[in-house]
Amino acid sequence: MKVLHCINSPHIGGLERLVIELAIAQFKKGLEVSIMLDTTKGQYYDYLKQHNIPILISGIKGGFDINLRTYKYLKQVFNDFEIVHVHSFSPIRSLALKHSKAKSVYTMHGLSKNIRTENKIKYIFREMLKRHFLNTFDMFIANSKHTLTQAIDHYGLKGVRKKMIFNGVKLPAIVPDENSYSEDFVIGLVSRFTYRKRIDRLIHGFDIFLKKGGKGRLILVGDGEAFPDVKKQIQTMNLSAEIELVGYSNTVNTYYAKFDVCVHPSDNEGFGLVAVEAYSHGKPVIAFSDSGGLVEVIAPLEPDNIVDNETQLAARLFYYYEHRDIIKKNASSRISYAANMFSIQRMEQDYLEVYKTLI
Repeated sequence: MKVLHCINSPHIGGLERLVIELAIAQFKKGLEVSIMLDTTKGQYYDYLKQHNIPILISGIKGGFDINLRTYKYLKQVFNDFEIVHVHSFSPIRSLALKHSKAKSVYTMHGLSKNIRTENKIKYIFREMLKRHFLNTFDMFIANSKHTLTQAIDHYGLKGVRKKMIFNGVKLPAIVPDENSYSEDFVIGLVSRFTYRKRIDRLIHGFDIFLKKGGKGRLILVGDGEAFPDVKKQIQTMNLSAEIELVGYSNTVNTYYAKFDVCVHPSDNEGFGLVAVEAYSHGKPVIAFSDSGGLVEVIAPLEPDNIVDNETQLAARLFYYYEHRDIIKKNASSRISYAANMFSIQRMEQDYLEVYKTLI
């Protein structure tokens, strides 16, 4: 089976890493897998090359590229594949795919609605095109029930075959280490620092936890556009001694080993990838009830860790502060849960079944 995955670039990001790991898993299973990029600029490009995944360049120059030569080239390339699996929207790519012989799959990894600030006319025009083309795909996949519900509400999708497939993650082989926990109670976050991640809620909840008599440290690992505001908030609230701002790190496993509890305070997440990573290290995860796909990952295992506000977050942190033995006791079950429900191998099999139904 010949499969082509389409993403914009190989830069570091949850979507990009997921698609690349899926392609590698499919390649190892014997599928003829290739990846099409709009640009080769990105940290994962060399990683792709190391795994011998064929790479094609789309020639697409931007979100509203309408070059006829590019359209003809894309259509020609798509005709050489049985399945073209798209992971981000492009009008010209969608048009070429619509008129090709390949079966088309679109996976939505989360909606961008109300997440970024942009020109209103440009937004309306893009969403109009997206609504049209998404309804021409042979199969629409969402990475959570939350994402699927939003997509149906926003794009219609009445005449399109639809399915929900949870993301899979390349999980590290972690064995719980009783000695890996520090004497301090450590709360952790590993995340991109964007405003949608709502790191401000975590800082406020941590402040309430301290004022209620809790003792511990908060370690924030990551970088991004919201980093200056997070730093300013910490300084304004006089929490610099209790909160460590690490910045970007490519050795996050060493930080997970230090954490007692992970908190992910974002809202409207398409999928809870960060929760799966924390569970793969045996750590409990706390999230907010408006966090979308995160709830679907956490609630089946630890429903009490879904909170509505910062006060409830502080109370949950205090619970783990007073019951650190429970954290260690349940570590193995969290690791097993992540491995059974969210492995890259499970996702690879789910997508293979979808491809088979189409061809």
